[in-house]
Amino acid sequence: MKTIAKHLVVGSAVLAALASASVVRAAQITISGVHNVPTFGSAGPLGVGQAGQQTFSSGSGNDFVSGTVQFSNVCSTNGQQCLELRLSNFVFSASGIGNRQVTVDIVQDFVVDGMVAGMATTSHGMNGFVSFGSAGQLATGYRDSIHESTQLPRIAFNPNQVLSSGAGQPVISRGQGVTSQVAVSGVYRMVATYVFTLNAAGSVVSVHLPDGAVDQAMLVLVPLPSAAWAGLGGLALAGVAGVVRRRRLQGV
Repeated sequence: MKTIAKHLVVGSAVLAALASASVVRAAQITISGVHNVPTFGSAGPLGVGQAGQQTFSSGSGNDFVSGTVQFSNVCSTNGQQCLELRLSNFVFSASGIGNRQVTVDIVQDFVVDGMVAGMATTSHGMNGFVSFGSAGQLATGYRDSIHESTQLPRIAFNPNQVLSSGAGQPVISRGQGVTSQVAVSGVYRMVATYVFTLNAAGSVVSVHLPDGAVDQAMLVLVPLPSAAWAGLGGLALAGVAGVVRRRRLQGV
């Protein structure tokens, strides 16, 4: 396990600036493959106490992809901060003959509300179902997640590409198992990538993730004396601005 990086303290000045913003900084989303949606939205950072969603859709008839990306940054009264990035209402449908593949890339930054005690506890999962219309169809997929610079375990369904035996709706229920520990340094970044491949074998096949594709991180914050926030707020504001500026210069 790598050494925990120096943590950025986010003071009251940052929170006040974020509270005055009229627009929630939405996730940055890119769709590629058989359907293409150019990158839209913004990686953030998403302020403390903020939440929102972005929808996407491409294609028509039995050949389309659509979904909703939801994101939230919530602090509890017991000193915990919960970060979440979720893909919901997702459907990828294909017809005809031959493999069809789509990739969904999502990036979201989150403001950290103080100094973190230890590491963030993180996990991700994927739950839904496949709708087969006949025998001989293919549905396979996986998702990768990076929290800060830590790669979480890959989650996949039907990696051996077993063909369907007939019409039906087999369940997708995958999780990473043991949670991951992630070092936190300033603005917290989640990068989620979903890749799905379908072959309808002359009919129609689709994969559905109604509400079960999610990245989560739990941070335990170190309480500071109230007098400390006044002196640290200006430093924190400059630090957050620096992190965001560097990421924009890198083209993300």
